[in-house]
Amino acid sequence: MPDVVEIPSEEYKRLRENEMLFREIADTAPVLIWLSDSTAQCTWYNRPWLEFRGRTMEQELGSGWSEGVHPEDLENCVKLYLDSFGKRLPFCLEYRLKQYDGEYRWMLERGAPRFSEPGSFLGYIGTCVDITEIREIRRNSSKYLGELAAIVESSDDVILSKDLNGIVTSWNATATRIFGYSAEEMIGNSILKLIPENLHADENKILENIRAGRRVQHFETVRLTKAGELLDVSLTVSPVKDEHGNIIGASKILRDISDRKRIEKSLLNAEKIAATGRMAATIAHEINNPLEAVMNLLYLLRSTITDPQGLQYLETAESELNRVSHIAKQTLGYYREHASATPLSMAEIVQHVCMIYAPRCAAAGIRIDKRLEPVQAVMMRRGEIVQVISNLLANSIYAMSEGGALTVTVEESPQGVLLTVTDNGVGISLENIGRVFEPFFTTRSTVGTGIGLFIARQFVEGHGGSISLESSVQPESHGTTVRVALPLKTLYENPA
Repeated sequence: MPDVVEIPSEEYKRLRENEMLFREIADTAPVLIWLSDSTAQCTWYNRPWLEFRGRTMEQELGSGWSEGVHPEDLENCVKLYLDSFGKRLPFCLEYRLKQYDGEYRWMLERGAPRFSEPGSFLGYIGTCVDITEIREIRRNSSKYLGELAAIVESSDDVILSKDLNGIVTSWNATATRIFGYSAEEMIGNSILKLIPENLHADENKILENIRAGRRVQHFETVRLTKAGELLDVSLTVSPVKDEHGNIIGASKILRDISDRKRIEKSLLNAEKIAATGRMAATIAHEINNPLEAVMNLLYLLRSTITDPQGLQYLETAESELNRVSHIAKQTLGYYREHASATPLSMAEIVQHVCMIYAPRCAAAGIRIDKRLEPVQAVMMRRGEIVQVISNLLANSIYAMSEGGALTVTVEESPQGVLLTVTDNGVGISLENIGRVFEPFFTTRSTVGTGIGLFIARQFVEGHGGSISLESSVQPESHGTTVRVALPLKTLYENPA
């Protein structure tokens, strides 16, 4: 027979007292506690466990606990339990356990191996906590976060977040669509990537407001896309706080307002045009009488002039005064000729306008090179086409303040007639080319209303034609070329 180890009575008494103390503590603890031996059989449960289960100690001992595990969780639960026993490792699992009223509750169970002082494996001690409400909160939170993520991803606005150093921490699909950067390209990088260099100071002010807990609302500014395009945007930036109320970053909602800005600009231009139209009507009325007086004086002067060249100058003066009168009535395009379009020679009209501008070109040191082919007659309103050509020549002369070469070409095109006006003046910068046909846009610092090309396009398109412009400011190839293409038949040929 093996030797029997006798435990001194005092030590035995101390062990019994410790065991009783443990059981008292375990029975009053707000968790379910169990013990097992080295064979994985449960040997003891605390009072909260038995009350939760509504069963006796005898019913739960051994593997009786498994009778309360939900059938869907039992296999995984037993497997993890036995694997941990075999490896003597702690474990943690979530499963459903039936309580006294038959309802299954979600439990979080943790188990840890027990060893005697010499290192012998004694079994496991485990604790269980009811986490049903926590799982419900977690489920609802996940659902809420999922819904929030879906809203963020489907929003038509850019939604992103950043830390207090301006480093991007989130980036939605609309941000990718509008700015061209993927989430991988932006997350972890500075928000300054989207901000023009001259506006970097604005970002510092925004972050200062966020650190102070202040929200920035409807701040209109400009942002930069991956392709280098500038966008008009409206920003709303709000502080983001942690669970302790500390500000840890900012959320930003950005709306592309480029379309709205364009509409506002169009409305502003429309208001300007309307106001100018009212002014034009007044001017036309006020100058009509003095123009008629001058025309009458020229008529009386005609009978006193016998020199052929003088008569030619007089005839030209009368023609130009008629055109001035006509322009007064159709200033800024608010009034259109009532006469029907008639077949006219583009070369003849160009020759006439060039003759008018010849003295001005000579004084400015500008050489005019005319290449006028005898093309087919085009259905035109003479006054409008004369004004178009005059505007183009005047612009070229202004661009060659130190002299130069002006080439005017008329030739046939597949659709009709092509007029080309080319100068070697200072040219128009790339950033301004797209705006030259806008009303009231001008690059002139002292003179010019910015309506010449605007009206020219109205008249050309009114004839069913098109007008285009190319320009360069490069030292070796500076200058501007404007092309006007007119069809043989126009919208005015058969006026309603």
